[in-house]
Amino acid sequence: MNSEYRLQPQTPRRLPWTLESLLSEARLGPYLLATDGSLTGAHHLYHWNAQVSAAFQEVLHYVEVGLRNAMDGQLASWATALGAELPWYRDLRVPLTPPTRRKVEVARSNAARGGQSELHGKVVAELMLGFWWSLLSDEYNRRLWQPCLQHAFDGPVRRARLHSELNELRRLRNRIAHHEPIHGWDLAAEHARVLDVAGRISPRLSERIETVSRVPAVLLERP
Repeated sequence: MNSEYRLQPQTPRRLPWTLESLLSEARLGPYLLATDGSLTGAHHLYHWNAQVSAAFQEVLHYVEVGLRNAMDGQLASWATALGAELPWYRDLRVPLTPPTRRKVEVARSNAARGGQSELHGKVVAELMLGFWWSLLSDEYNRRLWQPCLQHAFDGPVRRARLHSELNELRRLRNRIAHHEPIHGWDLAAEHARVLDVAGRISPRLSERIETVSRVPAVLLERP
């Protein structure tokens, strides 16, 4: 075919993006529903949702870091008492299930990526909140909770309730991480749950969160 008759690729025109199309109709839907179809109201509520999500992310950070370090410290102490010479997550005397050990291996791999040394602290940081939450489940009641993990928390703590409360915080954290709406939740109750769980780890942690938390102030600013 003669080259002059060949179809030349056309550069697609730039679409006329609007804020609504960039945020997407599906994403704005819950905000429009909550504001009786007011686009302006939906935008204000959307921005407030982002603000309160950021405020919750700050306090959830304290809970997650405090939880994993308390549990890691107790597991390390217990493993040492058992005579372990390896980190607790590698010692076979610590009775982790096969799925849990697979998560550990992923965390170890991530901690050592790029040829870095496999430092204990890096491995612990790579283990997500869901990992620590899973160690408080029923299957670990006799394996880990009774001989070890109950001592990672302040005073008498009911494992089943702690596991359930942490699951609710995981749900909230995951919605925030995926930029989902939380404006319809009872956020004052969620903030109280954050303080309650933090207090079970340590009263000092709960006090710190209560001192620095922006959540109560942002809740008062809801449009």
